[in-house]
Amino acid sequence: MKRIFVLTALYILLCFPLRAQTDSISFDVRQSLENARQLRRLCKTDQAIDTLMVALQHNTSDMEVLTELAECHTSAGNTEEAYGWWVMLSTMQPDNLYFQIAQARLLYREKAYEECIRICRGITARDTIPDILAMTADAYRLSGKADSALVYYNEFLRIKPHHARTISKKADILLAAKKYDEVLEMTGPFLEAEPDNMTVLPIHGLALHLNKKYKPSLEVFEKQLSLGDSTYSVRYYLGLNHFMLDNILQAEREFEKAYQLDSSDVMLVYQLAETKSRRIYGSNDETERLYAKALKMLEPNPVMMHNIYGSRAMSFHKSEDFRTAIKYYELSYRYNPKNISALSSIGYCYERLKEYDDALKYYELYLKKGRPGSKGYQFVEESIAYIKQEKFMEDMRAD
Repeated sequence: MKRIFVLTALYILLCFPLRAQTDSISFDVRQSLENARQLRRLCKTDQAIDTLMVALQHNTSDMEVLTELAECHTSAGNTEEAYGWWVMLSTMQPDNLYFQIAQARLLYREKAYEECIRICRGITARDTIPDILAMTADAYRLSGKADSALVYYNEFLRIKPHHARTISKKADILLAAKKYDEVLEMTGPFLEAEPDNMTVLPIHGLALHLNKKYKPSLEVFEKQLSLGDSTYSVRYYLGLNHFMLDNILQAEREFEKAYQLDSSDVMLVYQLAETKSRRIYGSNDETERLYAKALKMLEPNPVMMHNIYGSRAMSFHKSEDFRTAIKYYELSYRYNPKNISALSSIGYCYERLKEYDDALKYYELYLKKGRPGSKGYQFVEESIAYIKQEKFMEDMRAD
């Protein structure tokens, strides 16, 4: 696709007639370029592009005009056109890092992370540019390559060791890998220099808590509170630290405050119920209500579960693994009792297994819920008649 964009741009240039050399005397390319720049500043990018295309007819190799044209398409969000012009400019001047950086930024914006990484690595091989190191790290992280992201975050932090936002991104990777000591080794020295930094301070507190250092973690979150941060996460971790330190009354107070801010977190609901239960050494209506709410929040979507189990049941049914099919039909029916066809399917599976008593139980249950005269109802009636005949014959043979 990149080649198509480049060829399109080159085709436009080649189609411009060579009259440019004769008309350029009466046409001011520099003034047109300045006009286009003014139009872009005023967000009139379409007019700017038209102005530049006219200027380009008079000088097809003017790099400033071509660059401004790429800038205008980028500003306008014309991704394909912008990318084509940037690639063409890089082809014309392979050593121009600005053109490559523009390509990389455009690719990153469009979430084309693999291609962005390829270009960024070419740039960093020639020049150590902190912003490009950060972009490379972010692209690796967003494409799921955490180890490679850490390499570039480390290189960036070697140049800018006190960059809070990058420390936060690196910490996310380390926390996910449960490397809590490494997070503390990174955030501790930073906070010695900037003790009130509200980006790094909560990361340090979280790492302490996850590392089971509850008292120092509590102190960190109390400091955040004193600095004016009374958000949900601060209240929640204050509650957790108090709970782990057996400060039950304080834990309950913090969980209550967190609950007032956001009651949709199932872990908070559970912790609040657990804390109240521990404080009163038992249960009451309030704790039972909270436990019930937590359980309800954990329940999966019944429609989705019905569909999943139903599909699995039919799959095993088709392969004549009737025993397994029965298990999934029962699970499917549990999530949608209105789907009574599951009952007849279970009955049929038992019939095929020659477990007639169970087959009759499910068939008869279907008849209680089904609509007389429907095809499903008739099928079940015929199946019951067949099974009763089979059972009669078995009894005759037994005699």
